[in-house]
Amino acid sequence: MVTGFDYLSHDKVLQQHWLRRFVALFLDAVIVIIPLTVLLSIVGLKYVSSGLLASVVFFLYASFFDIAIGGTIGKIVMHMKAVSISGRLSGPQAFMRNLTKIFWPLLLLDWVIGMAIDTNDPRQKWTDRLAGTSVMVFDHPGGT
Repeated sequence: MVTGFDYLSHDKVLQQHWLRRFVALFLDAVIVIIPLTVLLSIVGLKYVSSGLLASVVFFLYASFFDIAIGGTIGKIVMHMKAVSISGRLSGPQAFMRNLTKIFWPLLLLDWVIGMAIDTNDPRQKWTDRLAGTSVMVFDHPGGT
């Protein structure tokens, strides 16, 4: 059984792909989660309530941008796009692939499970497999 971790250990392009995904996620968190959590805290919501609401908004943000333009602002900045394996990316696919973004430990688990199981596409997290989606690099800065 060949896993995504097997590929990741020696494939520089795959390593760069996952690094880009992580940076895109970080950029999106800076754009959405942090300002929204601070704003909600200022208006008086407790940290747990503001964090939960910010996570739901982040899930909706990621799903909406996947449907509308193929990826979040972070993904677009990193030259990445969420795509359907067959056809156009649908709403249910976008919601499925972003579901674990509601609770950050689940997102980490989603990435680990996606890399740990036997795979044909080591760029997929587990919910990408369930949704029939993947994340692709476009207009690679190296010219390829």
